[in-house]
Amino acid sequence: MKVNMVVLAYNNKNLLKECLPSIVIAAEASRFKPTVTVLDNCSTDGSIAFLKEEFPNVEIYTATENKVYCSYNDFFKSSDDDIIVILNSDIKVDRFFLDPLIEHFKKEPDIFLVASKVYRFDGITYEGDNSRATQYFGVISANTQFKGYGKLIESSGFTFSSGNGAFDRKKLLLLGGFEELYLPGRYEDVDFCYRAWKAGFKAIYEPKSIMYHKGYASFKAVYNDAQIQSMVFRNSIFFMWKNLTDFTMLFKFCFWLLPRLCFFLLSARPYFIGAFFKALLKIPELIRKRRLVQKMFKLTDKQVLKVVGA
Repeated sequence: MKVNMVVLAYNNKNLLKECLPSIVIAAEASRFKPTVTVLDNCSTDGSIAFLKEEFPNVEIYTATENKVYCSYNDFFKSSDDDIIVILNSDIKVDRFFLDPLIEHFKKEPDIFLVASKVYRFDGITYEGDNSRATQYFGVISANTQFKGYGKLIESSGFTFSSGNGAFDRKKLLLLGGFEELYLPGRYEDVDFCYRAWKAGFKAIYEPKSIMYHKGYASFKAVYNDAQIQSMVFRNSIFFMWKNLTDFTMLFKFCFWLLPRLCFFLLSARPYFIGAFFKALLKIPELIRKRRLVQKMFKLTDKQVLKVVGA
């Protein structure tokens, strides 16, 4: 089984210096002898020169343009790997991080993702990635702090979504990779995982694999909180309109949109209103993509939520 640990980076020389050594050590400790690759998103801070000098055994793949997470899509197509471990530049991993993830793919052919136990850099605050699908005001989102999650932290089982972990490359390609509609970011990992679940594949949480995540370090350096919140709101609309096929659930989501918009306006957050109108402009593209993704769906929304809903 050919495995590649791929780190997405953009002007993250300092983070690579801090985090990449742990990934190299984990690769050396694995019996699967994985490749380590940095997927560089057109950095201008000297990252590539730094990598060539400090990490000569790490491969470098340079994206043709910075499409953030979606830059992985071209890499998936050019690679001949069986399993691609997707990592951010602000992630450190435990020395024995890799093998518990890969073992699952040898046992079950319908797995598309195996996610790790995740801690913050301080090693104390727990984050996930044993997530569940929760619904607020009709919106489906991934939640790692659902009721009862503490009892499941040490148990392997199904997980709803993760943007980091070990992915089956062929299934990634079959599903069309990450959706560029969400650029510059937010919800693309939830969208991909939800489509995979509805296509009949499975995602697994494996607590024996441990990573430490600083959390959106690159994203927060570029966008402020208001911009990030408006992206989340806009992309949640894209996600629901594109992927839901259950009429009752879709109606509930649309029903709550107007009260939510009124609340945002009254609470002096007009950027949410702008995000809504940006979503409306994409309706023709959403209709086209909705038709495409529905062709792959084998499970209903309620069937998926019965398995990975909180």
